[in-house]
Amino acid sequence: MSLEKLLEKIENDAREEGRRILEEAEEEADLIRREAEEEARKESEAIARSFQVRAENERLKIVSQARLEGRIALLAAKDRILEEVFQEAGRAFRELPADRYRAWLKKTILSGVVSGREELLASRHDREILGGGLLEEINRELSSRGKRGELKLAEEAAPFQRGLILRGEKTETNLSAEAVLQKVREENEEEVSRILFGSEEEQG
Repeated sequence: MSLEKLLEKIENDAREEGRRILEEAEEEADLIRREAEEEARKESEAIARSFQVRAENERLKIVSQARLEGRIALLAAKDRILEEVFQEAGRAFRELPADRYRAWLKKTILSGVVSGREELLASRHDREILGGGLLEEINRELSSRGKRGELKLAEEAAPFQRGLILRGEKTETNLSAEAVLQKVREENEEEVSRILFGSEEEQG
């Protein structure tokens, strides 16, 4: 082979090798680019999912908080309405006509008596009623029922406005208006709430 042909072959081989190396480099670069794009896509999706999860958690937190605050506000409103209802009941009780209050006082004392020898620590208001003949009337009725009719007024007046405390040898029963109204509330609050607001099922 002549020198010229040898040089030409070397040149052609070098050119071919250069193209091959360039093609391989381009393929490798393209592979690296695709892998980088895929990695970036996966990372982007992971970040997006993370933000979606965080956003959903935040949404649920906000909704839950709003529901809780709404529930608290509703309960507070119900409590306020119930309080107004029982406050009004208390006012109505304190404004009972004299004859109806006298009848209530008599019935309450007769229901609370145990021995018939209790001492009555009554409010100033009730001392006047009892001292005006009601105490004698109650004692007579106790006697007619086969009990001792020996109730008596304590020397001092009770510190509340209406009602009394029955003091026995071993018992003490608070029949003040406040105590009676509180007991009425405790025994009837659930029913009053149901009448005002409906049952839990009806409220949804």
